[in-house]
Amino acid sequence: MRLAKLVICLAYLLPVLANAESEIRFLNPPGLFQPSTFSQIATVREGRLVLISGQTARDAQSSIVGRGDMRLQTQQVFENLQVALAAVGADFADVAKLTTYVVNLKPDDRLMIADAIGKYFPPGRRPAHTLVGISALAVEELLIEIEAIAVVPD
Repeated sequence: MRLAKLVICLAYLLPVLANAESEIRFLNPPGLFQPSTFSQIATVREGRLVLISGQTARDAQSSIVGRGDMRLQTQQVFENLQVALAAVGADFADVAKLTTYVVNLKPDDRLMIADAIGKYFPPGRRPAHTLVGISALAVEELLIEIEAIAVVPD
């Protein structure tokens, strides 16, 4: 009798547990540019939506890392994103969308940001990504800001 009750309980619980995982699908459909550094579309089926405010090159003490150095600032931004994701039990594989703001955007900046994405995101898990050139951020010494949208299991 106990075994029968256990089997019945598992029959009800397994579908619930199976749906506890977040599911993000990344797509690059035919008819659109086929990028290697981001996905054109990210769809979400299950999970908890996490919105991460724009991260800049400030360390935990609010000091600006890499003044005047876009590469160092970008690295600090991704380190900050990693901390923010970990705080909600997530990592870069859970990120569905990035929006990046770069002061006085130059073509080489795009390539450097793509390199950083390649270092932090697992292969085949490139999020949807918008890159925007702007004239300034809130603090003059800051060169880049990245916000993220992640999906984690409920």
